[in-house]
Amino acid sequence: DPETPEMQLFHYYRRQSQPEWMKLAKQVPIYGIWDDHDFTTNDGWGGPDIDKPKWKRKVWEIFKENYDNPYYGGGEKQPGCWFDFWIGKVHFVLIDGRYYRESPRSKDNPSMLGPAQMKWLRQTLKKPATFTVLCTNVPMTPKVKPGSKDTWDGFAAERQKIFQFIADQKIPGVIILSADRHRSDAYKIDTGIDGMYPLYEWQSSRLTNQHVHGLIKHSLFGYNEKQSFGRVDFDLKAADPTVKYTIINIDGKPIHNLTVKRSELQFK
Repeated sequence: DPETPEMQLFHYYRRQSQPEWMKLAKQVPIYGIWDDHDFTTNDGWGGPDIDKPKWKRKVWEIFKENYDNPYYGGGEKQPGCWFDFWIGKVHFVLIDGRYYRESPRSKDNPSMLGPAQMKWLRQTLKKPATFTVLCTNVPMTPKVKPGSKDTWDGFAAERQKIFQFIADQKIPGVIILSADRHRSDAYKIDTGIDGMYPLYEWQSSRLTNQHVHGLIKHSLFGYNEKQSFGRVDFDLKAADPTVKYTIINIDGKPIHNLTVKRSELQFK
């Protein structure tokens, strides 16, 4: 409920009072970007204005109190939930798909990111890295939520601009992490751009959910039988560095995995 700060605070307090959460947070660095239910109502958006609707900034302030990210968008002058950080030579780029999102139903070629964030994203993606991990709140792969415009399917022109920028700048080693679907999946995206390598997208969204979404036929693989999470392992010491995605269920059992070599993520 974006207009009731007390409700938002209550849910964060409830989460943080759980011993399981305390144990996790003591041992593992946690970075967070939001999706619809962290920011507004189901499948909702904020629109292009900084302070309209008027509840946006307060929701942002409460979220900042509960996730210790390196920075938040452009700060007070340009609120948002985008940032980047590094682990070795792996560059994580996390984007905000809600604060400035336009309605996917009200105009042609709506924007999910807004101009300020798109400018930041272009500059940030160009930083040299062995792997660049683009983290987005909703899936980029087409048709993983059939009939819905809440994913990047509702913002197809902007999605293609991002892909084209990666191609024009010849940025190697890009993979995508996403969420929102109540299952764990792996996908391979053909961008349709000549000479561009395929983009692998790995999704993980059923860590605690009871509500399950069905598997998608065009996924490389998927899992929804039990709660699960996706683990991503990097081997940067190999002659040809690798990144491996593994779906692990709530019992700690590895279910599916996929390893991609850096040489597979380069331009011809």
